[in-house]
Amino acid sequence: MANSISRAPGDRAGVIIATLCFLHCIGGPALLAFAGLSSFLKFSERAEYLFLFASAAIGAAVLLPAYKRRHRRKSCLAMFGAGLLALFAHRHMSSGLPELAAALIGASLIASAHLFNIHYSRQCACCNPATEGKGSTKTNQEPKADTQ
Repeated sequence: MANSISRAPGDRAGVIIATLCFLHCIGGPALLAFAGLSSFLKFSERAEYLFLFASAAIGAAVLLPAYKRRHRRKSCLAMFGAGLLALFAHRHMSSGLPELAAALIGASLIASAHLFNIHYSRQCACCNPATEGKGSTKTNQEPKADTQ
């Protein structure tokens, strides 16, 4: 269980970044509705790049090793990849409902990928070093033969 716990902070950071991105995508247009807050537009664009690159970096650092060493579930990687594609598509869309939908779907997919990664990593029997060592010694030992 130590391996799955050691990777959980990375997954939690990925969920937090994706959630902040989600909230930014919802709250950004609402803040722009107020004329006095339109000066936040440059900060908002920079924040989008920050969310995008942070999500990509954390996801690559956490999801790829978990896939290779633990659960081998392609669904986590597929959700993460689809989420990144949606966020990249969001950056190249014109303003409006499709842009907002792409951003919200992308952030939701990335957060879900991290949540599933936590779940699958904890569920996987190979992640528990205590049972891993015991299981391998039990299965590799041959039963003692009776000499009588």
